[in-house]
Amino acid sequence: MVKVKKHKRSIKQQSILELFLLIVVIGVVNVLAIQYYKKFDLTKEKRFTLSETSKNLAKKVNDRMYFKVYLEGDNLSSRFKRLRTATMDILSEFRDVSGNKIDFEFVNVFKDKTDKEKAEIIKQLNAKGVMYYNDLEMGADQQKRNLILPSAEVTYGSNKEYVVNLLNTEMGRAEENAINKSIEGLEYEFANAIRKCVNKTPKKIAFLYGHGEPDEIHTDELLASLSENYSIDRVFFNLGNENYLKQFVYLTEETQDYDTLGKRIVLKSLEMLKQYDGIVIIKPTEPLQKDEAYILDQYIMNGGKTIWMVDPIQAEHDSLRRQTKAFFPDYDNENLRTMLFNYGVRLNSNLLMDLQCNNIVLNDPSRPGQMVPFPWVYYPLFAFKGNEHPIVKNLEVVWGRYSGTLKPISRKNLKVTNLLLSSDRTKLQDAPAYVDLGIVANNYDRKYLQSFKSGLQVAGVLLEGEFKSNFKRPDKIYEFPVKESVNNSMIVIADGDLGMNYVKRSTGEVYPLGFDRETGRQFANKKFLLNCFDYMFDESGLIDIRTKEIALRLLDKPRISAPKAEGETFSEKTKWQLLNTAVPVLLVLIFGLLNMWYRKRKYTRK
Repeated sequence: MVKVKKHKRSIKQQSILELFLLIVVIGVVNVLAIQYYKKFDLTKEKRFTLSETSKNLAKKVNDRMYFKVYLEGDNLSSRFKRLRTATMDILSEFRDVSGNKIDFEFVNVFKDKTDKEKAEIIKQLNAKGVMYYNDLEMGADQQKRNLILPSAEVTYGSNKEYVVNLLNTEMGRAEENAINKSIEGLEYEFANAIRKCVNKTPKKIAFLYGHGEPDEIHTDELLASLSENYSIDRVFFNLGNENYLKQFVYLTEETQDYDTLGKRIVLKSLEMLKQYDGIVIIKPTEPLQKDEAYILDQYIMNGGKTIWMVDPIQAEHDSLRRQTKAFFPDYDNENLRTMLFNYGVRLNSNLLMDLQCNNIVLNDPSRPGQMVPFPWVYYPLFAFKGNEHPIVKNLEVVWGRYSGTLKPISRKNLKVTNLLLSSDRTKLQDAPAYVDLGIVANNYDRKYLQSFKSGLQVAGVLLEGEFKSNFKRPDKIYEFPVKESVNNSMIVIADGDLGMNYVKRSTGEVYPLGFDRETGRQFANKKFLLNCFDYMFDESGLIDIRTKEIALRLLDKPRISAPKAEGETFSEKTKWQLLNTAVPVLLVLIFGLLNMWYRKRKYTRK
């Protein structure tokens, strides 16, 4: 009997010792965890790990940065709950990397608010650029519409405030794939917001005008958005204009010879452009003169980057508002066409017609006075499914208006990337193009639809590599032209309207870039162009974050929703619910019972 008591005391002492050691180990591990913080990202796509570019940007934050996230509420569907969770994870990573200088909060601005108060909140937030979304959730026997604000506001220091939109839709809808693309783009969106706040030495970009380009107000949206990251100037450039030449009056006192004076004006104009990292030319309607083409050419040969948005044909929708039919000739701009051809792309004199298109709103002939939308083949929609280039990856649809087409030309040491591609159901109209609003009546004519067989067309390209000068032979003015440019790039888009926003004439109100006021649809024109600028001019490598992919692993909805088959005990849905809820609990109970049996058997032996 004595031996049994001693054995029981030893068991009790051993258990106390084990408990004490466990407490000590837990305490030591916690102390070390506080001192040496480390996370382990075990996901295949490293979805919880920031890129080095994002980390470097976060480390540049030297003042308090605060994100107010509006994606909050009890009405979030499962899709938007995933987006909310991913947003919280990304912001937590940025906070940790920044040493807690970045902070965030999720707020529900609609809580306990009436419909009238909600409408006023939306109006105020829309004025700042915060977008809202009506989420249609399908229930078992009813539809539920939830008003959601998938956006955030960031403030930095005392005078910097920006909006971050978290949602990328597909054709205006936020289904599972669209939510997944939004999650993939979260790191880029937040890193871009941080860049706007901390950028101290922006690149200088000049928007040239003087050849019939649109007024500043028609590019206001693009200029304002670019000004957040770049130093933007509108530069008057026209050697045939007296007001332009007045700045060179002082040269006449130093130079008597006319040819020498002309040469000095050209060189001075070139030097003025060289102070800019890039130049942008949007929708010129007047031809470039030879001297102007030489200045632009030598700017490119000296490493200057360019973005061209040019119309090959004089097609304006306003002409069709006054009459239902119109002929549109091409632009007489031979110097511009020759330059682009020499660099590696031909600007075709035609209009693109695409069955993948946006609508226009017209009077319904069958119902007088009733305005209805009709597909308008001159408004092509450029989609990017399967395109992995950082400029267009995961991008929503871009809206073209009377777009032309381009033909890439093979050049040595030149890489061409197609950015804007039509669908394969297209037709081309050569200049002069005859456009008639009456063709909307053919939208359901099979013979008419079958005539769209021109196939895939290119409307925008990125050229990278070596450009050859268009001025290789020296003369009195162009004595020593640089004959080639190495490691340069340019973007050419055969649609001048792509970068223009609509302005309401009666009030001067500026609409968002890419917004169609007739249909109320918002397209990704601005985001596409901002991506073009970031790819061309941003040296931080931020655009590369857009290549990050997160695999979407979803259950097979038709299979899950299928009713119980005859002879089966459970439906497919019930099986998976039991597997994910009851089975883990059952395994824990079995383990507990086996452990209790084992310990009882071990410690009750004599």
